[in-house]
Amino acid sequence: MSRSKLTAFFGLTVLTLIASVPSAHAQSTVGTITQVQGAASIQRNGATTPATLNEPVMLHDKISTGPDGSLTIGMIDNSFMQMTASSMLTIDDSTLVNGVGAPSKVGLLAGSVHSVILGAMRGSSSTFEVHTPNAIGAVRGTDFWVHFDNKKVN
Repeated sequence: MSRSKLTAFFGLTVLTLIASVPSAHAQSTVGTITQVQGAASIQRNGATTPATLNEPVMLHDKISTGPDGSLTIGMIDNSFMQMTASSMLTIDDSTLVNGVGAPSKVGLLAGSVHSVILGAMRGSSSTFEVHTPNAIGAVRGTDFWVHFDNKKVN
């Protein structure tokens, strides 16, 4: 094989490997359900299943709690997100903190989420963001609540 064909072959191989990394990252674990009460579910890859204790939370999951439900997602370094009743949260983006995946952007579509960002996540160079349909909250580490009510006010 000529040198130019060999170079092209290796270049194509490297590009193929680089292109496959995002799809592997798209299914990365970013936390674990550490508490669940009442009705709660996770929508993943088009399928909805009941949320269970110690279940991994993955990037791009949509997590919902019912009117009697609450759920806590534990992250690295004891950081956590606690969802109240009738809430819906999406895990939209993640970052590596000390080599472990952690949510860096979540979407709150309904209800409330209490986020406590500690330790390694607090010192990370990126911010933790909570997006609602009409606002964005971003912090580098703190204890805060975000509530979104999608009911129209007349």
